[in-house]
Amino acid sequence: METKAIHPNSPKSNRGTGIISLLSLAGTLISLFQTRQFFETRSGMAAFKTFCNIGTSFDCTAIEMSKYAELFRGFPLSVVAVAGYLTIFMLSLFAMSDAYKSASRKFILVFSGIAVLFSISYLYIMIGIIGKLCLLCLLVDVVNVLLLVFALRLPADDEHARSRMSFAQVGIAGAVGLGIALLFSMALNPQAEMKKDDMNDMVESVLNTVPKDFAIPADAPVIGNPNAKITIVKFSDFECPACKMAANAVHPLFSRYANDVKFVFVNFPLDQACNPAITRKMHEFACEAATVAICAQEQGKYKAAYEVLFENQASFKTGSIADLLAGVPGIDMIKLKSCMSQPSTADKIKRDVELGTKVEIHSTPTFFINGKKVEGGLPTNLWMDVIDKMLKQ
Repeated sequence: METKAIHPNSPKSNRGTGIISLLSLAGTLISLFQTRQFFETRSGMAAFKTFCNIGTSFDCTAIEMSKYAELFRGFPLSVVAVAGYLTIFMLSLFAMSDAYKSASRKFILVFSGIAVLFSISYLYIMIGIIGKLCLLCLLVDVVNVLLLVFALRLPADDEHARSRMSFAQVGIAGAVGLGIALLFSMALNPQAEMKKDDMNDMVESVLNTVPKDFAIPADAPVIGNPNAKITIVKFSDFECPACKMAANAVHPLFSRYANDVKFVFVNFPLDQACNPAITRKMHEFACEAATVAICAQEQGKYKAAYEVLFENQASFKTGSIADLLAGVPGIDMIKLKSCMSQPSTADKIKRDVELGTKVEIHSTPTFFINGKKVEGGLPTNLWMDVIDKMLKQ
């Protein structure tokens, strides 16, 4: 179907330019939100699940943790999108002038066409390679298609307009857009003030730590590839706030290193009720929470229990922690509560605590990555640096 060009001075032309301005601003805002999500996920500040983690198909965390979310290591691709949308916005402002109206169409059409090609490519990556969808990415796709549609309806070039707008002007608009995008990215990055040398020192400190050999319980909960080259063992307490922060930092790694890392979880409750090493009252619900997790594992629901327990730390009450798992699909609550009263369950916690004491756990969380001790954990991106360097060794 042929698209009729609108006269440069018609009200419909001005309306179309205004819509392009609004769409480009909408794309900017969505991409800025994506940039914030990227940095929060990579720094370990994001929750287990965000608003766009819906069911099994929509998983923004998996997208943000993939190499396809970055232009280069640690630099989000969404910043480039912000720069592109701001450039289109500035071109739409040019298009509001009669002198530049027609010529601006050509450049807006090129940028919006590139955006649609990018959307098609990224949609293939999400579906064909990653196997997950990102709600924010799909919103960007809608914006890109609408931009192209309205760009096609802007007035065609004429000789008068062609001589009044140069590639240099477009280049300046692009440079300004990129500069603003970079400023926004620095403001949205919670680690922007951290010195690169300090982060490198943290990574090298882990890599240079002498590994400690110890036997991992054969029935300890595992997430990831059981035969992976790298094993990360986490000694943790479900009532410990620092453990929750560390869990948020480690959780995105499950997606990025599903085949390369074996994540093992060992209980070390800071609770006198089940841990003789604790000499004062600390986390009064920790032993019960560990019991719930062990019994959830018996039904193959450890990962779900792990997430629910950390997400609901503030709701812990004696005798009712198991009820927090009532909404977990497929879990048998009667079987779960029966398991909690079994001596074998208490024996597993005792065994975990004895192992933690043997490897000198002084605080939670404490990690061992291929035997190298990491007390307190690391931000997600530094875990990535450590893992990637160990994979190359």
